[in-house]
Amino acid sequence: MLSNLRVPTTKQIRSLEAAWIESIAEISDGLNWGQTLMEVAGRGAALAALSLWDENPGHIAIFCGCGNNGGDGLVVARYLNLWGVPASCFVVAPTEKGSDLENGKEANKETSKTNPRPSEKQDNQEPEVKMSTPEAEANRKILASLGVDLILLEDTDELVEVLGAITSNSTVLVDALFGTGLTRAVGGVAKHVIEAINSSTKPVLAIDLPSGINSDTGQIMGAAVRADKTVTFGFLKPGHLTHPGAEYAGSMHLVDIGLPDFSNLPASLSHVESTPKIFVTTCGAVQSVLPSRPTNSNKGTFGRVLTIGGSLGMGGAGALASSSALRVGAGLSYLATPRSLANHVAVEEIVVKPLPETTEQSISKEALKEVIEMLDQISSVVIGPGLSQNQDTVSFVLDLLDLINKPCVIDADGLNALSANINSLPKSARNFVITPHPKELSRLTGKTIEELLSDRVGSALAAAKEFDCIVVFKGAYTLVAHPDGEVYVNPTGNSGMSTAGSGDVLSGIIGGLMAQGLSPFDAACAGVYIHGRAGDLVAANFGQAGVVAGNIRSAIPLALINIASGEASSLEEQLTQSVLSS
Repeated sequence: MLSNLRVPTTKQIRSLEAAWIESIAEISDGLNWGQTLMEVAGRGAALAALSLWDENPGHIAIFCGCGNNGGDGLVVARYLNLWGVPASCFVVAPTEKGSDLENGKEANKETSKTNPRPSEKQDNQEPEVKMSTPEAEANRKILASLGVDLILLEDTDELVEVLGAITSNSTVLVDALFGTGLTRAVGGVAKHVIEAINSSTKPVLAIDLPSGINSDTGQIMGAAVRADKTVTFGFLKPGHLTHPGAEYAGSMHLVDIGLPDFSNLPASLSHVESTPKIFVTTCGAVQSVLPSRPTNSNKGTFGRVLTIGGSLGMGGAGALASSSALRVGAGLSYLATPRSLANHVAVEEIVVKPLPETTEQSISKEALKEVIEMLDQISSVVIGPGLSQNQDTVSFVLDLLDLINKPCVIDADGLNALSANINSLPKSARNFVITPHPKELSRLTGKTIEELLSDRVGSALAAAKEFDCIVVFKGAYTLVAHPDGEVYVNPTGNSGMSTAGSGDVLSGIIGGLMAQGLSPFDAACAGVYIHGRAGDLVAANFGQAGVVAGNIRSAIPLALINIASGEASSLEEQLTQSVLSS
């Protein structure tokens, strides 16, 4: 799969910016490209700010840190004032070394800086505080020369009252405190500012990402701004797409600031490229891998899927997966299930294979031979939906995994069985796709759920490398990780899909795509996207509370039609509008 929407890490962005500025400096005859990037970024953010109010804007309050993120805020203030929109900058006072303002994208210097009110300065008096980078300091001087207020916020007894007055007397609040380099918990004056912003009912625009959000993990670093909109520069960051950062960012607005794309770096910048390679799955990328439907085809053309699942009380899980494989285009779908359940789960289009069962009406280890005999005619396998954790069934699963030589999806109780003996997964398992939610991945890896969620991208990649297979780490913005270091972030789906059977539908979709010839990685990326799109279509008609697995399954063909017609996800639409409006 090839997506044009790269999501680089903080380290990768800094490396690219530094290398790009250095390479341009050699031929630009002294032009300060760092300041140029800040100018373009700030203007783009100012344009985004204009979209947050109606025709008669009032006063705009811009809260700035001392580094380059604060410098972007100063540029925003300049443009707004030049366009006739009154805006003032409130700069957080620097504190002791190692405190809340020692962070940011400016080479780890983050102490705040700003300037007292121009009216309070005597002639030829130096400002109390200067910005910590040359580019930001240059913009402070420009703004001061225009007579725009730059007001120092210090840790005084009146600070909370002052912040309340600022927010209540402003129409829009702009967060330019911290950029992408935050590495410690926010405290001091900056924390008070964040609390004041969050207590206000005014629209909030965050610059680059909400202050207090870790750029790479999306975690809250002590306190974080809740933004209505975030304007970011050059690329989305992982923290925009992982919770809770995604929730705090609001809608996204992407500004192109002239950095080269990672997919097309000039030779002089080739050393910048490194893993992980994180992408957003796009509609176009999914379109590019979906199989064609030749007119002279038959059911065998589109592959045969074998789903192994079901047990007493869970017979519907296997049926959901089997029928979902058909809905995504597979030619034939078989369901291997306990003999006593076969008649109860029979669906017209599914070929049901009754298997020997345990006394608990789950698949018995005695079924292994029959299943192995079926594999020669099968294109892909889905194992796990509704299997149960009966010990005889677990033994069946572990023995089967050692013998499967076809692309295989392992889900639900298949994962539970695997967690009992992870060595049952073949040493080279790149034909395997595992689809754990956080609790299942915790069992597989031995890490706590908290550890896994503290860095979802890192956790998914680590699991993919450890098990040498494709990992679908389920959750909001589901991740698909490849052992070679690629991760795709899925932008589709909604909270209504947290419903029984939804994972079974996903497994069937992935299995159905693999049966049609997609690689396990492409099938996983496309399958997660299609699954989420189907869920979004259901939610649009019934509301998120009304989403059920059967309706997600029924909406799969409509999702495929939407994708074929090029209807982008809501995130893609936001970013497309951003580029055009900037």
